[in-house]
Amino acid sequence: MENKFFFYIWRKKKIVIPIATIIAIIIIGILLVNLEKNRAYDTYRVISSVDSNDDGTFHYFKYKDGVVRYNPEGLSYYAGGKEIFNKAFQMTAPVIDVNGDYIVFGDRNTTNISLFDGEGKEYNITATCAVVGVTVSKKGVVAAILDDGTANYIELYDKEGVRLVSGRTVVEGDGYPVSIAISDDSEKLIASYLAVSEGKAHSKVVFYNYSSVGENEVDRVVGGFNQYEDTLVPKVKFINNTTAVAIGDEMFSIYSIDEKPELIYEDKVTEKIEKVFYSTEYIGMVLKDSQKAGNYIIKVYNQNGKMVCNKNTDFAIEGIRFAGNNVVVFNNAICQMYSFRGKNRFNNSFDARIIDIQPISDKQYIAIIEGKIEEIKLK
Repeated sequence: MENKFFFYIWRKKKIVIPIATIIAIIIIGILLVNLEKNRAYDTYRVISSVDSNDDGTFHYFKYKDGVVRYNPEGLSYYAGGKEIFNKAFQMTAPVIDVNGDYIVFGDRNTTNISLFDGEGKEYNITATCAVVGVTVSKKGVVAAILDDGTANYIELYDKEGVRLVSGRTVVEGDGYPVSIAISDDSEKLIASYLAVSEGKAHSKVVFYNYSSVGENEVDRVVGGFNQYEDTLVPKVKFINNTTAVAIGDEMFSIYSIDEKPELIYEDKVTEKIEKVFYSTEYIGMVLKDSQKAGNYIIKVYNQNGKMVCNKNTDFAIEGIRFAGNNVVVFNNAICQMYSFRGKNRFNNSFDARIIDIQPISDKQYIAIIEGKIEEIKLK
């Protein structure tokens, strides 16, 4: 009987010890992940570098694992310390959008649209009238705001330049389309209109659905929102396939749209909006602090409208980006990174003037500095 008792205790210990070990490993793993998420960095090392003759006419944006540099004469894509491809064109006033592997350039006030894929292949599209703005889906479908002098149009084109959709608007009726954005799957579009009634300008936001859902709707309109009575909405954007945002000068709205739109969150903004930035999960704003001259407030919301970051700073912000669950700010001399909780994880100056910073991850960046494009890793 005594042997059976000790055998029972031995078996229980054999079970308890592995479970305790597994729990300990999980706890240690969680602690290590949290430590890494909050780790502070002192400096950086250069992984790769390429010379860059920037004459001051270039602009930059993140593209895939690198950065695209462009001006009215063409574009170049850099990644891994080398130029992957470059394309020459002639545009007077380029307007651009990027989504996934696709980059679209429209030459404002002309009919010329150029679409580029991930291999650098160019597709030329001729619009039916003058280009005002462009946007592109992850499938390479281009949507454009067009103007023929008497009316405006929102038109969709495939890569080969075939017109898929055309919708006409007039200022006296619908208003003037200011900003549009197309969803990743090419099926949904959000548009901001500037309208005038009783001598007063105001905005409205309209959603279109180009799938079977919108077939029986007038002009494929599946939702309209007119609550922007005293607010102008100069920018709308899909941050992912089913979440769109409308940024006004005094308020912002977050919409969910699978088939038809639903207002998820909306808030008034009392401070002046200086900058707006996005990721596929978050919407960020830099506000001028009305209580303290020279200070800014960084606010970040998730796609459901929950505020996940609210940080005051006296840093002179010239550029701001998301890097995972962190915010990267920079000016021409210094780059800093804050966690959403406000912890300063990186604060460093560069040897040359900073032109732009584009995060690849929370600790790897493309740093465009005077004379060079460098891929750097924090350490």
